[in-house]
Amino acid sequence: MASRASAVLLVTALCAAALSRSRSFGAAAQTQPCGAGDLAALRGFSAGLDAGVDGWPTAANASDDACCDWPGVTCGEAAAVVGLALPNRTLRGQVAASLAGLVALRVLDLSGNALRGALPAGLLRLRSLEVLDVSANALAGGLLAAAAGAIDLPAARVFNVSYNAFNGTHPVLPGARNLSAYDASGNAFEGPVHAATLCAESPALRVLRLSLNRLSGAFPAGFGQCRSLIELSLDGNGIHGALPDDLFGVTSLQFLSLHTNSISGGLSPRLRNLSRLVRLDFSFNAFSGPLPDVFDALAGLQELSAPSNQLSGELPATISRCRLLRVLNLRNNSFVGDIGLDFRALRGLVYLDLGANGFTGPIPASLPECRGMAALNLGRNKLTGEIPASFANFSALSFLSLTGNSFSNVSSALQTLQGLPNLTSLVLTRNFHSGEEMPSDDAGIAGFPSIQVLVIANCELHGTIPSWIAGLRKLRVLDLSWNRLAGPIPPWLGQFDRLFYLDISNNSLQGEIPGSLAQMPGLVAAGAHSGGGDDEAQVQDFPFFMRRNTSVQGRQYNQVDSFPPSLVLGHNNLTGGVPAALGALTRVHIVDLSWNRLSGPIPPDLSGMTSLESLDMSNNALSGVIPASLTQLSFLSHFDVSFNNLSGEVPVGGQFSTFSRGDFQGNPLLCGIHVARCTRKDEPPRAVDGGGGGKQERSAGTGVAAAIGVATALLVAVAAAVTWRVWSKRQEDNARVAADDDDDDDGSLESAAKSTLVLLFPAGEEEDSDEGERAMTLEDVMKATRNFDASCIVGCGGFGMVYRATLADGSEVAVKRLSGDFWQMEREFRAEVETLSRVRHRNLVPLQGYCRAGKDRLLIYPYMENGSLDHWLHERGGGALAWPARLGIARGAARGLAHLHASSEPRVLHRDIKSSNILLDARLEPKLADFGLARLVLPTDTHVTTDLVGTLGYIPPEYGSSSVATYRGDVYSLGVVLLELVTGRRPVDMARPVGGGRDVTSWAVRMRREARGDEVIDTSVDERKHREEAAMVLDVACACVNDNPKSRPTARQVVEWLEAIAASASLAPRVTDTVHTVNTCNWR
Repeated sequence: MASRASAVLLVTALCAAALSRSRSFGAAAQTQPCGAGDLAALRGFSAGLDAGVDGWPTAANASDDACCDWPGVTCGEAAAVVGLALPNRTLRGQVAASLAGLVALRVLDLSGNALRGALPAGLLRLRSLEVLDVSANALAGGLLAAAAGAIDLPAARVFNVSYNAFNGTHPVLPGARNLSAYDASGNAFEGPVHAATLCAESPALRVLRLSLNRLSGAFPAGFGQCRSLIELSLDGNGIHGALPDDLFGVTSLQFLSLHTNSISGGLSPRLRNLSRLVRLDFSFNAFSGPLPDVFDALAGLQELSAPSNQLSGELPATISRCRLLRVLNLRNNSFVGDIGLDFRALRGLVYLDLGANGFTGPIPASLPECRGMAALNLGRNKLTGEIPASFANFSALSFLSLTGNSFSNVSSALQTLQGLPNLTSLVLTRNFHSGEEMPSDDAGIAGFPSIQVLVIANCELHGTIPSWIAGLRKLRVLDLSWNRLAGPIPPWLGQFDRLFYLDISNNSLQGEIPGSLAQMPGLVAAGAHSGGGDDEAQVQDFPFFMRRNTSVQGRQYNQVDSFPPSLVLGHNNLTGGVPAALGALTRVHIVDLSWNRLSGPIPPDLSGMTSLESLDMSNNALSGVIPASLTQLSFLSHFDVSFNNLSGEVPVGGQFSTFSRGDFQGNPLLCGIHVARCTRKDEPPRAVDGGGGGKQERSAGTGVAAAIGVATALLVAVAAAVTWRVWSKRQEDNARVAADDDDDDDGSLESAAKSTLVLLFPAGEEEDSDEGERAMTLEDVMKATRNFDASCIVGCGGFGMVYRATLADGSEVAVKRLSGDFWQMEREFRAEVETLSRVRHRNLVPLQGYCRAGKDRLLIYPYMENGSLDHWLHERGGGALAWPARLGIARGAARGLAHLHASSEPRVLHRDIKSSNILLDARLEPKLADFGLARLVLPTDTHVTTDLVGTLGYIPPEYGSSSVATYRGDVYSLGVVLLELVTGRRPVDMARPVGGGRDVTSWAVRMRREARGDEVIDTSVDERKHREEAAMVLDVACACVNDNPKSRPTARQVVEWLEAIAASASLAPRVTDTVHTVNTCNWR
């Protein structure tokens, strides 16, 4: 964005100017020793850090007093220190008060580190300081309190304390008349915005950012005194009230960001005074009334974003006069009338979102004049007519949503759109409601060369699933649900290489489930749904919604990769059995077979769907027992087999204790947990006639049988009432099953939970432990997890579910629930837990507590606010992690592993190093998780099992032929993680061809061997120096993944190599713009 870029250049120029006046003296000063005061100040600063500053002398070398030669230090006249610039150096520790002894300091840049604690008050009283930048650290406390209410920085030009944890009132700099850039974004400042005081004290302000705080109160008057203001960012606060008139007097404004507040009232016609605006964003507020017709005065406007307000009326015609407009987002308002814009005058438009309004009439035929249009959302309006033939000219269009209108002629629409070369997503839900036919194979549709997402749902289309869809070879998401399609499910639906989301529910499809659906590559192989090739468009933040039959509110997914891999076939007329081969779908998350006419047993092989989260087979005619193997589905949080003909005992174990009575109702012959008590062997059997499952429409004969079944079921209910009081509590409460022990069926859960103490381990030296000794009971844990409610689940692995728990004092912990039988006796298990609790390191997730709950064991860990490395690299997108952060994570993970291997007592094999087991705290400090758990669940030998040790893509090759896990095997897995950090790719990428990067490890090794290593480095790593460092990390990674275990380095050697790479990092300060530009637009 031009305005934001100019603001960054402004800050850079000010920093350079502040130092340039010193460089004429610096050449001579570099050979002179520092003054005693400056030397003491710098040594005190270094001593306050956890590990000192790379390149600075250590305490053992105290004779080195030539501090002007130290990295990051600039000296001026008389060898006085005038600049200290150490950005992005991964410094940790506290900022020493001694720095205030640098009385001649002009520039202090400590940004992009991990500094903590308070900012020393003396730094806020350095009268020569022109640039103060401590952004992107973990500094905390109130700045006014730290300075005793007296900030004295009269020479300040740049004041940047953004993205820390400062609180209290936001600071004002009295007498800072030359202050040009003020950034306090991303903190916890609260109270009102002191606009009048800020502008009165610093009238030369050009950049003012207070985004992402907790500021409140009415929108203040006073900004009108900042006559040179280029950027004003107040987004992400709680400001309310109307915009004051004086704001429209700041005619220099180019960038105005007010989104995500509670600002209300109408937009003043005085908006035309802000004629230099380039970006105007007041999304997610409560503005009402019409948009003023003033845009002819805003000729330079490039972005207008105002979604989710209460704006109404017709679109101002003068918007067409903004010829530089690239983004127009007015979604979710109450605009009406025709879309009366002249798009021939808006040829530069790349994003247009007018969704969720009340627009009527046809689509303007001139829209395709915007030849660069990449995303177009006209969904949820009242538009009519056909898709204009001119839409065939949208050569750059990638995303198109027309959902929820009243368009007609689906055949013409598809014929028009099929030739768009870059169209990846097409959503036509809820249109064509006049009984149209799904275009058949003779409709002439054979295009859509790039389509990945095709949604033609809820359109009441007749016909069959056409075979022209088989030609869409890049398809990843297909939704044809809620139509009137009949006929069989075509077997070719299982032959798409990338399809991982298939929803053809709520139709009238017949026949058996094709066996080919059990071979869908996108549901069998890891990584098949994680993106396409390099030639495919990847535009984020385009809204997709999923609404389940049982869900009141749909879920929104802003990225296709976030969709859960799904096979949804419910509400049809399918017959036959449930294919046992579905167990091969190891990557599927949701399977819905409900409301069909399926019969036969539930195959035990379904336990092979190891990633399954939801399985619905309700309202069929299934018979036999519920296989006990389904208890092995550790991720399963929804399971419904109600209204079938199932019999026998409901399995106990795994996630079955978390399901409800309703998930099993309508199966009179079922007994056990959640239903009726099972008959003992010495009791006479109760004969019960089956009541039928399947569809509600049954024949008269079936109705008679059902009546008999109901009568018999009543008799069973009467008999069950005798023992109901004994069993009811165990059937009602999910937490009861988790907490009770089978040896004490009549025990009181409440008393047991209150009396069962959680064993809490003392904090190590590396952890903050200002809390006193406290007691915790199992009841506390149950309340904190809402009785282990599925909504609290934040993760799961081979060892069990992980719950996010909020304790009574507001603190958060992670509770790992180890389920199933354990090889050890309780005393041995507890001893092993206590041993692991003593394994402490700053890069390991410490075990904080332990408790036994029936057959389950609960392990208490600190909750990691930033989730896993896997989430940051592969779900948020590699660009979310800058290279310095990636290098820091690599170093920390290696240090943690080296400690496990060589320094901990006992020495520990991790056996499952992967990016999802590297968690990041609030400071992005990496911590290895799940170390030592195999010692608890497996015998003490080191045999490898595919269930509990290793994850696809991380498993060393020798584990395929050997039964012994080794330290060098852990190093191999760490090397794969290093490759993830360098490439930004998952270890296995099924969307890529064999030999072309599918196995990222072998591909990276081969490319490096061919001297093409630069081609594997993530494209988001764009600075030359960073790419050089990434190339060195690639060298380390390739050494770790050597096929010969003996040739791999030790974890300690990996640490040494990575530390050496970090030490070689550039010492020059870098200023980069991390804010989204005009091409990165929200669709939320």
